[in-house]
Amino acid sequence: MTAPRPRKDAGAGNFRLRLLVAMMLIVSAVTALVLYFAERNLAAGVRQNLQQEFQSAVGALLGVQEARLAAITERCRALAKSVRIRAALEEGDVEDLYLNARVELRDVLAGDAPDGRTLRAEFFRFVDAHGAVLSPPRAGGGEMAEPWPEAAMSGAAGEQEVGYVLTKAADGREAMIEVIATPIVATDTGEVIGAIALGFKPLEVEATGAGIRSGIWSQGRLHLPGLADSAAAAMSSAVTDAVSAPGRADSHLAVQVEGVPHLLFYKLLNPGSHFPPAYEICIYPLAGALAQQRDLRWEIIGAGALLLLGGLAASHLVSARFSAPVERLAVDSAENLVQRERAEAELEWTNDELRARNAELQKALTELTAAQEHIIQQERLRALGQMASGIAHDFNNALVPILGFCELLLLKPAILQDQQKSVRYLETIQTAAKDAASVVSRLREFYRPNKSERAFAPVSLKRLVEQAVTLTKPKWKDQAQAAGATVEIALELEAVPPVAGEESALREMLTNLIFNAVDAMPAGGTLTLRTSQRGDTAVLEVADTGTGMTEETRQRCLEPFFSTKGEHGTGLGLSMVFGIVQRHSGSLDIRSAVGKGTAFIITLPLQDAPIEAAAPAPARAAQRPLRVLVVDDEAPVRDTLAAVLAADGHDVQLATDGADGLRRFGAGTFDLVITDKAMPVMNGDQMAAAIKRRAPKMPIILLTGFGLFHEKEEFPDVDVLISKPVRIPALRDAIATATPTA
Repeated sequence: MTAPRPRKDAGAGNFRLRLLVAMMLIVSAVTALVLYFAERNLAAGVRQNLQQEFQSAVGALLGVQEARLAAITERCRALAKSVRIRAALEEGDVEDLYLNARVELRDVLAGDAPDGRTLRAEFFRFVDAHGAVLSPPRAGGGEMAEPWPEAAMSGAAGEQEVGYVLTKAADGREAMIEVIATPIVATDTGEVIGAIALGFKPLEVEATGAGIRSGIWSQGRLHLPGLADSAAAAMSSAVTDAVSAPGRADSHLAVQVEGVPHLLFYKLLNPGSHFPPAYEICIYPLAGALAQQRDLRWEIIGAGALLLLGGLAASHLVSARFSAPVERLAVDSAENLVQRERAEAELEWTNDELRARNAELQKALTELTAAQEHIIQQERLRALGQMASGIAHDFNNALVPILGFCELLLLKPAILQDQQKSVRYLETIQTAAKDAASVVSRLREFYRPNKSERAFAPVSLKRLVEQAVTLTKPKWKDQAQAAGATVEIALELEAVPPVAGEESALREMLTNLIFNAVDAMPAGGTLTLRTSQRGDTAVLEVADTGTGMTEETRQRCLEPFFSTKGEHGTGLGLSMVFGIVQRHSGSLDIRSAVGKGTAFIITLPLQDAPIEAAAPAPARAAQRPLRVLVVDDEAPVRDTLAAVLAADGHDVQLATDGADGLRRFGAGTFDLVITDKAMPVMNGDQMAAAIKRRAPKMPIILLTGFGLFHEKEEFPDVDVLISKPVRIPALRDAIATATPTA
C-alpha cells in the first residue's frame, strides 16, 4: 500500500508546477497587453491633440483666406465697372490696362492693411476671355520661377480660384506665392471679358508649441522656411507619396527631420481648383512625447513585476488548495478503471448482439426487396397485358363497321346497285379505317411524345354524333337484337356552333361512351344523345336507361384499369374518355343512380374563329408517266401499289425484297423507287443506301408500318418517308415531292 504514494505526491507536485507556470504566463500576457495598449493610447492622445491644434490653426487660416477672397471679389467687381478697364480688355491695350489697374488697385498693391494678412498683393496679372495671359509691358512685383498655369487661368475665367506658384525675387531666391484669380464680368451683358490674378504672400499657421513649423507643398516641392534642403527633399518625397493615395485630402504621417522624429500634418488648401493642388504642412517634434512614453513604460514594467510576484504567491496557495481533489482522483482511479473494464466488456457483448440482430435485419431487408421487385414486375406485366387488351378493344371497335358493312355488301351484292347507299357504306368503312389508324397512332404516345402539339380544327358535334351512331350500329342494333334485346336511339341534336378539337379522338370518345351504354342495358333500353349550347361552350350528353352505378363505382370509374365487367373489361375505356376531354380543355360530369341509368355530360369550348369551308387542295400539275420500281415483300401491298400507280399512267415493275429490287434496278432504267422498310434479306433503307451510291440523284420513297416511331432524319438516303396504310392522295403527294421536275 506504500508503493502508489510517491506517484500521488509526484502527480500533485506536477499539478502545482503546471498551475504556477500557467499563472505566470497569464500575468506576463496581461502585463504585455497593458503596456501595449497604454503606449498606443498615449501615442493616439498626443497625435489627436496635435491634430486638433493643427486643424484649429488651419481653420483660422482658411477663415482669413475666405475674408481675403471676399475682399478681392469686391475689388474686382468694382474694377469690372471701370469703363477704362473694360475698354482696355476689349481692345487688347495691355499697357493702358495695367496702368489703369495700378490706379484702381493702389491700396491692394501698396499693402495699406495694418495687419498685413488680408490685402497685400505682391503682383497681379490679367488674362483675356480665352484664358491667355496678358503680360505687362513692365514687370512689377515678383517674377514667377515656373510657367504660368494657363489651364488654371482659363478655368478661373468662370469662377474664383486659389492656387500656389513659385516666384523669384530680385535677389534670385524662390518663394511660394498664393494666387487668387477672379473673373471680371461686364456689367451690361453679364459676360466674362477677362480675369485678374493677384499674388499674395502665403498665410502661415500660427502655432505656439516649441519647435513647431509650417509651410506649403505643391507639385512635389516643399516650401518650409528654415528647413535644410536635404531634410526638405526627404520630407517632400514622403508627402508626395502620402497625398498621391486616392481619396486623401488631409491626414498625418511620421517623418524624420535632421534625425529627430516629427509628426507631420497636411491639409488641402484649394480643393476643386484648376491650379495644382497645394497642401498646408505643419511638423511637430515628438521628443517630449517619446520621453513621456519611456517613463510610462518603466512604470508599467514595475507594476508588472509586482503583479508577477503576487501571482507566484497566489499560485502556491491555489495549487495547495486544488491538490487535495487531485489526490482523491488518483485514489479513485483504480476503482474507476475496474468499472470501465467491466462496462467495456458489457458493451462488447451488447455490440455482438447488435451485430447479430443487424445481420438478421439485413437478410430480411434483402428478402423484402427481392419480393418487392417480383411484385413490381408482376404488376408491370399485368398492366402491360391490360393496356394491350385495351388497344385491341379499341382496334376491334374500329373494325366492327368495316367488317360489318363489307360482309353486308358481300352477302347482298344488290346493294351496290343503290349508288347512294353504297357510297354511304363506303364512307363509313373509310371513316372506321381512319379511326383504326388513329388507334395505332396512339401507340406513339407510349413510345415517345410528339415533337409538336396537334392543331385542333373546327368539329361539328351534330355530324360527329351521326357518324358515331352509324359506326356503332352493329353493336347497338345487330348484336343487341341477336341477344334478344332492343336498344332505341333518341337523337335530340340542337344547332350548336363547332367546337375546337381533334375529330378522330372525339369520335373515339363518343364511340366508347355508346359501347359502355349498350353494355349497361343487357335487357335493352333507350340511349339518348343530346347536344346544346351553354354560353361559350357546347354540351354533349350521352344518357342510358341501364343498370346505373353505385356512388363508389361512380367515384372510381375514371381510374385506369378499374372495371366492373370482370374479365370482359379492360378498365381503360372511361379513363381514355376522360383523357380526351382533358386534352380538349373540357369537363366531364357523371350522373348515375342504381336501376335508373347513367348520364355522361361533356362540356367542350367552342371554336374561337367561325368554321370556314375547307379550301380545295391546289391541283398539282399533271406528271408525265414514270418508270417506277416497287419493292415490297407483301404481295397485297405490291398489288395495291401497282394498281394505283398504273391507274395514274405509270409503268410499274415489282420486286419481292431488297436484294431483288437492287438487282432489278441495276438491270433497268427507272425514274422513281418506292420501297418498304422491313423486308427479309435486305431491308429498304439498306437498299436505298446502295442505290444512292450508284445513282445519287435517284428519288426514293420509303414506306413503313412503323412510320409513327421514326423521323425522316433517321434515313439520310431517303427523299420521302410515309407511313402505312398509304392513301392515294398521300402517295401522289409523295411522288410529286420526290420528283419535282417530273
